[in-house]
Amino acid sequence: MHFLMKAKSKGLINLPLMVMYLDTLLMAIGFFMLVPLLGVYFIDHLAWSAALSGFILSISGLSQNGLKFFCGIAADRMGFKNAILLGVAIRAGGFSVYGFVEHPLGFAAAAFVSGLGGAMFHPASYAAYAKLAEGYDKQRIYAIREWLSNIGFILGPVIGMFLLKFDFTFVSLISALMFLLSFIVTFLFLPPLAGEEKCHFSFHMVSGTLGSDRRFLVFTLLSAGVWAIYVQLYLAVPVRTTAILDDASVIGYLYMTGAIFMVVMQLPVIRWLESRFAPLQLMAGGTFFLGLGLFCLGWSSGMKSIITSILVFTFGQMIAIPVMNGIIATFANASLTATYFGFQGLGLAIGGVAGNTIGGVLYDWVLEFPHAQWVSWSSLFIYSIILSGLLMLAGRRS
Repeated sequence: MHFLMKAKSKGLINLPLMVMYLDTLLMAIGFFMLVPLLGVYFIDHLAWSAALSGFILSISGLSQNGLKFFCGIAADRMGFKNAILLGVAIRAGGFSVYGFVEHPLGFAAAAFVSGLGGAMFHPASYAAYAKLAEGYDKQRIYAIREWLSNIGFILGPVIGMFLLKFDFTFVSLISALMFLLSFIVTFLFLPPLAGEEKCHFSFHMVSGTLGSDRRFLVFTLLSAGVWAIYVQLYLAVPVRTTAILDDASVIGYLYMTGAIFMVVMQLPVIRWLESRFAPLQLMAGGTFFLGLGLFCLGWSSGMKSIITSILVFTFGQMIAIPVMNGIIATFANASLTATYFGFQGLGLAIGGVAGNTIGGVLYDWVLEFPHAQWVSWSSLFIYSIILSGLLMLAGRRS
C-alpha cells in the first residue's frame, strides 16, 4: 500500500483515475477469467490441435487490434467515455456467446464480437489515461494500470478454473458480468472526456498525419514484433504444461504465479529501470526476456522449471508492455490520442495473428516430433534477440 499512498501524494489517484483504475481491475478479472483458459478448453476439453486453437485465438486479436484504428478515430469524435461504454457492452455480449456455442465457427464468431468490443474501448481507455495523466508521469500511471491488471490476472484464472470444473458456460457468463459492472461504474462516475472541445477532422487528415510520422510508424512495426512474442503466453503454457505434467488443471495457477510476481515487482522495477535506461532500451530488454522465457519453457522438465520459465517471461512482460503504452502516449497529440493508440492496434493485429498462427504450427511440431523440439523453441528465442537488437538500434537513432 506504500506505493498507493505515494501515488496519491503525487496526484496519481483522484476520482476520474479511480474510476479508470476500477474499470481496469474489473475488465482484467473478466478477461483473465476466460481468455487464458480458452487454450486449455480448446486443447484439453475439445481435443483441438494447437494450430486450430491458435487460429481461433488469433481471430479475437485480429478483430480487436485490426479495428482499433477506426474505433480510435470514432472515440476521438464521440468522446472517450461513450466509446468505453459501447465497447464493454459489446465485449460482454461476445463473452456470453462463448458459453453457448460448440462448433469452431461459433467460437470464431464469439471471438470476433469480443474483439470488436475491445477495439472500441481499448484506445478510448488508454487515451483517457493519457488525458488524465497530463502533468504527471505517464509511464508511472500506466505502470499502476498494469499493476491493477495483473491483480485481475491473479484472481481471474483462479475463478475461471473453479467455474470450469462445473461448466464452461459459467466461466463465460461470469466474465461477461465483470464487463457489465464496468459499464455501470463508467456510466455513473466517469466524467465526459475528449481530446479537445472541438475535434473535427477527416480520415484523409488523420491518415496524412500518421503517414508523415515516420518514427511512430517504425515504432508500430517494432511493437507488432514484440506482440507476436507476447501472445505466445496463451498457447505455449497450455501446450508445454500438458505435455510435461499431463494435467491441465494447474495452468490457471501457473498464470496466477506469474501475475503475483508482476504485482509485487512491477512498480519498483519500473521505477528503478526508467531512471537508468531509455524507453526503447527497456522495450529491447523486455523483449529479450520474453524470448528467453519461452526458450526456458521449451526445455522445462517439471513444475519448478515451468514456474521459473513463466517468471522469466513475466519479467519481460512487466517491462515491455507498460513502456510500450507510455511511448505511444508521447507520440500522440491532444486531438488524436485514441487514434494513435488505435493505429498501433493495426500493428498488434498483424503481430498477434502471425504470432498465434506460427506459434501454433511450431507447437504442433513440438508435439509431433519431441526429439526436434529445440527447433521451435530456439527459433522463438533467436527471433526475440534479433527484435531486441532492432529496438536498441531504433533507440540510438532516436
